[in-house]
Amino acid sequence: MNVVGIIAEYNPFHRGHEYQILKLRELCHADYVIIAMSGNFVQRGAPALMDKYSRTLMALSCGADLVLELPSLFATASAEYFSTGGVCLLNGAGVVTHLGFGAETNNTQLLSALADVLSKEPEHYRENLRRELKAGASFPAARSAALRNYIATDMPSLLQNCQIEDNSPDLPLSYTTFKEIEDVLASPNNILALEYLQALAASSSAIIPTPIFRKGSGYHDNAITEDFCSASAIRSCLREKSSFLQTVKQTQTANSAAKNGRAPLPETAMPKAAYDILNDYPHPFLFEDDLSALLHYELLTGDTDRLAAWGDSSPEIANRLAAEREHFTNWSGFCQHMKTKNITHARLCRLFTHMLLHIRQEDYRTFTAPAYLRVLGFRKSAAPLLTAIKSHGNLPLITNPADAERFLSPESRLLWQFDMRGTELYRLCLAAKGDYSMKNDYRQQIICL
Repeated sequence: MNVVGIIAEYNPFHRGHEYQILKLRELCHADYVIIAMSGNFVQRGAPALMDKYSRTLMALSCGADLVLELPSLFATASAEYFSTGGVCLLNGAGVVTHLGFGAETNNTQLLSALADVLSKEPEHYRENLRRELKAGASFPAARSAALRNYIATDMPSLLQNCQIEDNSPDLPLSYTTFKEIEDVLASPNNILALEYLQALAASSSAIIPTPIFRKGSGYHDNAITEDFCSASAIRSCLREKSSFLQTVKQTQTANSAAKNGRAPLPETAMPKAAYDILNDYPHPFLFEDDLSALLHYELLTGDTDRLAAWGDSSPEIANRLAAEREHFTNWSGFCQHMKTKNITHARLCRLFTHMLLHIRQEDYRTFTAPAYLRVLGFRKSAAPLLTAIKSHGNLPLITNPADAERFLSPESRLLWQFDMRGTELYRLCLAAKGDYSMKNDYRQQIICL
């Protein structure tokens, strides 16, 4: 049995995601596709646009067979922990044969070579990295510079031996400049690809990495197109039009108009099934600024020791937060105010999310891998897959949250509580926008198609 695993957020699900599932199923001759998906909070440090069950329904309606929740501790972490959590989750299922992921380069040999350096961290590379960080560069910029220097001085043979795949199989890497290395390391999808390769190697996993060249708009491209537009573009459009959409949901006449194509997104921007789910979504969409009041309270009531203890924080950041919190206006504005050359916007957003979920730095030392397989939804035709996971997996399979107390150790229940807290926080934000209809995890049935 061939089973493809995909680590995803689907925030929201778009045509590129559908293409990836269908292409991987074809390439790997897959019998099933399992998604390890972020819950109600995502890796860029924000609430998901739509709740996890609606996004699960999107995935199952567009080609996936089973959706497992990536625990919040990993789902809201940096790329390293996010990818490690996802890979370990899929390893724990005991049935995954291939790991599919997107990349924005055809040069898979270059990805492998870079991942090997990052995984082994030779001394000269570490020296380069320390020097760049000491000079004040952010970690992504420092890593890019350290890799360029290391390859130029320690791996010159790579420039002759590595080949570009797919388009020109005989073209040597000497035609791939250091600019391409910079571009690879500047792309969030490529960074995750490198982290997936490292995580597979670190866990001695037998899962076969299967990168798919990403089609369409770039990760940060906010332009709405009718062909493979990005999730960022969809979120940006819905942020601008959210007041319109909420009006649409409030009146039958407007709702009818939306059905006739007056929604702010072209129908071709998403698979039809996903578009219909988004159009019928019963809750307000959530964005970072919807958590501003809660974040402001945490900032005002936390001393520097408390502020330094949260995941992605540090004593230096905590001191700066305490000194600057009087300038708080809202989440996005404070992120913009606080970011510096070596403190990125993404890190600040993750820190703020960790503050609200009460995820501390020490929690990442306590939990190095997921401790359970939480089922969010599955297709009825995937029943044999669930049976196989129960037989071959090495993590408890949870289909009913009420069973967590029985299946999980006391330590694992702490990891579970982060997920429960995430749902309650999400419900609280919806309630602040006037919607009290979302069920908690213990009352919400898993999605079954």
